[in-house]
Amino acid sequence: MRFTMVSIGSTGDVRPYVLLGRELKRRGHEVKIACFSQFDKLVTGAGLEFHPLSGNIVDIMGRVMTGNGLAFLPHFESAIKGDLPSLMKDIQEACDDADVLMCTFFGSVIYAIAEKKQIPCIQTHYFPMDLNSNTPITCAPGLHVGKVWNQATYKMGYFLINSLEKRYLAEWRKEEGMRPKKIKLHPDYFVNGHHIPVLYAMSPILVPRPLTWDEHFHMTGFWMDNRIGEYEPSPALAAFLAEGEKPVYIGFGSMVSGDMGKTLGIVLDAIKQAGVRAVIARGWGGDQINTIDKSRVFAADYLPHDWLFPRMAGVVHHGGAGTTAAGILAGCPTLVIPFGGDQPFWGDRVYRLGVGPKAIRRDSLTAEKLARALRELVGTPSYAVAAQELGSRMRMENGVSNAADIIEREIAAWPGNARNKK
Repeated sequence: MRFTMVSIGSTGDVRPYVLLGRELKRRGHEVKIACFSQFDKLVTGAGLEFHPLSGNIVDIMGRVMTGNGLAFLPHFESAIKGDLPSLMKDIQEACDDADVLMCTFFGSVIYAIAEKKQIPCIQTHYFPMDLNSNTPITCAPGLHVGKVWNQATYKMGYFLINSLEKRYLAEWRKEEGMRPKKIKLHPDYFVNGHHIPVLYAMSPILVPRPLTWDEHFHMTGFWMDNRIGEYEPSPALAAFLAEGEKPVYIGFGSMVSGDMGKTLGIVLDAIKQAGVRAVIARGWGGDQINTIDKSRVFAADYLPHDWLFPRMAGVVHHGGAGTTAAGILAGCPTLVIPFGGDQPFWGDRVYRLGVGPKAIRRDSLTAEKLARALRELVGTPSYAVAAQELGSRMRMENGVSNAADIIEREIAAWPGNARNKK
């Protein structure tokens, strides 16, 4: 069976598809991942087919993550509208030879393509996007206002999402012979009358499953790499790790919104004030990263989290779902500096679960605040205890295998599945 997975997002959106795609390939399926060109090597390096999408994820994330709460959607609209015609063309081409479509969240575009092709479709999420009373929809303000507010945010959110989609995709749908988009207060999880299965790549250990979700919602556990990878650190990194107390890791992934040089200055000042050692991931601090105090800070290119994090006293990051899970799996106390999107949600989960200090939003970050949080991060034994306990339970899950089992089971039950062959 030929799978096309469409991922509109950053590394944290694409890497889980790479891990799942590798498992599906191991089971005899063919897998293509359609994503931005920056992830070509990530996809092909796993032995999967790559299909490029128009747009630059660094530029998109830089604009999107300047918007929080109700401002998020207008910023997203601004970030993609210039590339939208070519992006839609790329998505359709990627889906041409598919037997099954899978997608990260991008409205109902992929559902419409699946409906037209009369093939199964599977929605995946990395954070709450479906009505429940436990938490508001991702990007909404007021994480702890209450149940009524939580439920209302999903209706408001999908009204805005569906209005945006109707406005910008009306002509495309007409050209493709598709029905006009109706503005609804909920996602339209149906393709040719069949309920689309929704897979949440989240652990119920960190995010309890809402009691109101029905059987077409599946929480699989995080999609992480359970293989023991081999990694040989550079002599300089090995020497840095060996010559003093355990450092903290500080990295913000694909986050490049605003003045990242200023953010790096804050980080370096805080490290000095807190008296900690640190490994800083390159890629977000600009040329200023070359001015660091090398006796206290080590600047590194990409390092495998599964190798690095167990060697850290704590981890500081933007709060992406995958990085949050990786830190807790490694038993690391965690501090989240959210930029936007779903990151405040994960920062709040870290704090509520007792794994680390209260999150500090990037737009209110100061060296003094970060220094206090760093001292708390490494100086509070209960954070490490909680992280180790949660991590040991999460390691019992096998999210990738669970997801592949569910996908194969759901496709087998899809009406007309006899036409789809492995």
